[in-house]
Order: sequence, then structure tokens, then C-alpha cells
Amino acid sequence: MKRLKLCLYFCLLIHAQLGNAQRCNPDMIADAPDSRYTMNVNGTVLDKKTTLTWMRCSLGQTWDNGACTGSAQEYQWRLALVAAKKTVFAGKKDWRLPNIKELQSLVEYRCYGPAINLTAFPNAIRRGGWSSSPVAHGNDFAWAVYFGYGYAYWDFKFRSYYVRLVRSGQ
Repeated sequence: MKRLKLCLYFCLLIHAQLGNAQRCNPDMIADAPDSRYTMNVNGTVLDKKTTLTWMRCSLGQTWDNGACTGSAQEYQWRLALVAAKKTVFAGKKDWRLPNIKELQSLVEYRCYGPAINLTAFPNAIRRGGWSSSPVAHGNDFAWAVYFGYGYAYWDFKFRSYYVRLVRSGQ
């Protein structure tokens, strides 16, 4: 009987973590409301607070008719930096990996699953996303943001995470 209860508990836990429904606390003020962003038809979004322009989709996805379609691609940190330099999108070639502060600026702290504005970033992935910021105390680590709950963490550069690119200015 204990084994059955334990199995049911883990099944429920896994099911809860796989659900795609974003949950937000309506009693909190939004950190990243829709009004903060200018949504562009070319698949970019301007953050009026930071003046950064973001790709609305993760690398590997395609901007199609107001949505991110396809599968996002995971990259090791060094390969993410290379992919960013090679990216041409919306007629621009100056895309880059955001630093950790820039990436954290996207976090909507009143929400989780994912903790990001889904109007500006539709079909956003909850898993980790690389920043360009290496960790100061070791050459093998870099900073990332887990958008499931919106926290920053560091991990080995050889691990693979998703990438959302940014460019400065308009």
C-alpha cells in the first residue's frame, strides 16, 4: 500500500510539473506588464523600460503568424555565443546573448510556469536559458535563468540550455 501511495504521489508531482498553464498571483503588481512592451509584427519586441529589443521566440523556433512555432534548440554555452553572432533576424545582424541582468529583466515575478510575459514571449519555455555572463569564480560556469520560477543560477558551460537573443537599442 505504501508503494502504491508513493507511486501515485510521484505521478502527481510529475504531472503538475509538466502542465503548461501559467499561474499568476493577481494580488501582486506585475513586473513586466503588457504595457511595458511594444510588440512588433516581425517577431521582435521592444522593452520600453530597458530599451532592449528581444527576439520573441527562442532560437530554433520560428515566428509565424503571431506565435512561436517549432522546437527551440538547446546549446552549450560557447556554442550559444557562436550561434548568436551568426544570427540574422528581422533584417538585423547584431543579435547577442543577453547578460544575466538583461535576461533577469524579463522575469515576471508574480507568475510561474513560466515566469515571463506570455503576450510578449508566446510559447515561452520554462527551462533554463543561457546568459552571456560567466561566473566570476570559475571558468567552467556561466549564469542562466530558469523561467519556470524566474530564478538565476549558474551551471557548467557544457550543459545545454535554450537561448533568447537580444540587441541594444531600437
